[in-house]
Amino acid sequence: TELVLIRHGWLSPDYELTDGACIYGKMSYSGLSKRSASIETAVGTWTFRSKELFSRTILIIDKDGQIIGEITRDWFSRTGILTLNDGFSARFYRPAIWSRQYIWDAGNYGEIMNIKSTILSLKTYVSIKANVPASASAAPLLIFAGVHLIILRRRKKAAR
Repeated sequence: TELVLIRHGWLSPDYELTDGACIYGKMSYSGLSKRSASIETAVGTWTFRSKELFSRTILIIDKDGQIIGEITRDWFSRTGILTLNDGFSARFYRPAIWSRQYIWDAGNYGEIMNIKSTILSLKTYVSIKANVPASASAAPLLIFAGVHLIILRRRKKAAR
């Protein structure tokens, strides 16, 4: 239930999801803006890509090129809403404005997982709280989607 996402590299970093013994997935960025992420796991391969140039919607695309869901965030909101085509929906938020902890919450199922980022470390810690109520691929998808949102938020703050 405790996983770590480790960053490798500085200019073009890759991220590996591990428990210390096994590697469960890898995320890498491509393109000039580095806003498009490719994720490879044992249960699936996905791409996170912005819907349009200045859109606040991120499309989730599977290996066949089909859109399987999206993450949307309203203007002036700290909450992201993940909606998959199979009906699964969850919300991603920070409980407090100064918190380094992020939470995935899935309505009736409650808090699913916590993602804790640290300032100076190259590691992000993931704690799974409950069984993910969707398919087996939903847990790695939620982890990488949450980390992708955190990375985009950090890059936006660094650009200011």
